[in-house]
Amino acid sequence: MRSWILIPAENDKAIGAAAGTGADAVVIDLARPLPPGLKAAARVACMEWLRAYRDQRQSEHKFARWARIPALDTATWREDLATAMAGSPHGIVLSQCHGPEDLRQLATALDAIEDENGLAAGVTRIVPQLGSTPASALALPRFADDLHPRVAALTWDAVGLAHAIGARRLRGPGGRWSDPLAHVRAQVLLIAHARGIDAIEHPVRQANDADAGLRIAEAARADGFSGMVAVHPAQVAWINHAFAPLEREMAEARNIAAAFAEHPEAKFLTIGDRRVERIELQRVLRLLGEN
Repeated sequence: MRSWILIPAENDKAIGAAAGTGADAVVIDLARPLPPGLKAAARVACMEWLRAYRDQRQSEHKFARWARIPALDTATWREDLATAMAGSPHGIVLSQCHGPEDLRQLATALDAIEDENGLAAGVTRIVPQLGSTPASALALPRFADDLHPRVAALTWDAVGLAHAIGARRLRGPGGRWSDPLAHVRAQVLLIAHARGIDAIEHPVRQANDADAGLRIAEAARADGFSGMVAVHPAQVAWINHAFAPLEREMAEARNIAAAFAEHPEAKFLTIGDRRVERIELQRVLRLLGEN
C-alpha cells in the first residue's frame, strides 16, 4: 500500500472526509493525548467509523481500515485497543514500539480479543512505529531476528526521536535527514526488506507545497520504501503518484514471480544479471497483487 493517511479520531470533520481521501489505508489515530472527555468520544468515533466502512463492496475506491494506539507503557492502550477492535480493523499501528517484547504483548492481547469477537486467529496485522527514543533506536537490530508474524510493515518516528535527543532540525543541507535520523531510517528500511515486509516512510508536515512533498516522496521510493504516511488529504495524491510502480519494475516483478514459480524450491535464482533471494519474492508478489 502506497499511502497511509493518519486521521485524528477526535476530529469529526477529518473523520467524515477520511473515506474520500484516496488513500490506500486510513488510520484512525487514538494515540494522541487527549482530555478524558475527548478521549472517550474519540474512541467511539473510531469504532463507529471502522464499522461503517467494513463493507466496501459498493465503493469505487477500496481502502484498508487501521487504528493507531498509544505505546504499551501508557494507561489507556488496552481500552483504546479494545474499542478499536470492536470495529474489526485490518490492523493496528503501534506508536512508540520499544522492542520485540512490545509486539509479543500486543499480539497476545489481539489473540484474546479475536477469540472473544469470533475473528479468525491472527487476522489483525500490526505496523510498529520504531525508533522514537534513543533506547528504542539502539534496539532496532533486535527486530531483524525477532519479528512477530503479525507484523505487516515497519515505519519510524523522526519527530519523536528528534525531540528525544533535543535536535534542532530533522533535515540538513539539501533536505537530507540529519545523521541520527538517517541512521534509524536506514535500519528500519533494511530490517523490513530483510524480513520481506513493507517499509513506510515518515510523513512530512507541509501540505501546501506539492512540489517539495513530491520530491520527498520520490526520494523515499527511490531509497526502497514502499509507502508513506500522509497527515493531510492534500498529500495523498502526490504520495500515490510517487510510489506508483514503473512499467520496468512491473516487468521485472513478473519475471521474478515466473522464475520462482518454475523453481518453487529454490532459495535464490540468477535472473538476468543479478542474484535474487527468495525473500524478495514476497515484495514482488505484493507489488503484482496491488497492481
